[in-house]
Amino acid sequence: MTLELFNALATFSTFLVIAATATAAMVQLRHMRSANQIESINHSRQTFESTEYHTARNFVITELAKQWQDAAFRHQVGNRGARTPVNQVLITQIMLVANSHEQLGLLVKRRLIDRVMACDLFSANALAAWEGLAPVTVALRRTSSAAWENFEYFVVLSQDWLAAHPSGAYPPGVRRITIKDDLREADEQYAA
Repeated sequence: MTLELFNALATFSTFLVIAATATAAMVQLRHMRSANQIESINHSRQTFESTEYHTARNFVITELAKQWQDAAFRHQVGNRGARTPVNQVLITQIMLVANSHEQLGLLVKRRLIDRVMACDLFSANALAAWEGLAPVTVALRRTSSAAWENFEYFVVLSQDWLAAHPSGAYPPGVRRITIKDDLREADEQYAA
C-alpha cells in the first residue's frame, strides 16, 4: 500500500468517524428536545390540574365580572400598594390564571412546546380564561400594551385551531366506539 493510498484511507476514515459523531449528536439533541417538551407539557398540565388553579379559574370565570364592577377592586389590580388583604387573594387568583397561560404561550412561541400539541391539550381552557380576564387585560394594557401578550398569542393560535377542528381532532378515517347513552332521556327530563 502506498503512502498516498494510506493517507487517503485515513482521511476517509476520519471523515466517517466525524460524520457518525455528528449524526449521533443530532439524534441526542432530538431526544433532549423531546424530553424538554415532555417536561414542559407536564409542568403546564400539572399547573392546569392543580387545586389552586381550579379555584382561581373558577373565580375568573364565574365571579370576576361581578367583582370588576367595584371601582376599588379595579384600582387595586393596577396598584399593588393599595391592595386590601381580601382583594390581594382575589388578584393573586387572577395572576395565577393569566401568568400560567402567559408561560404556556411563551413556551409555544419559542417552540419549546409544539403548538399543535399545546392547542390540542389546552386551547379550550385558554379561551375560557382569556374571556374571563378580558376586562383586566384591557385595564392593564392602559399602561402596558405588552401585558399578557404571550397569553394572547396562544389564544389566537387556539382560536384558529378550534376553528379548524370544530368537532375535535379525532383522526379522520379511524372508526369510533359507540357508547350507549342509557340516561339521556332521564337527563333531558331533569333539565326541562
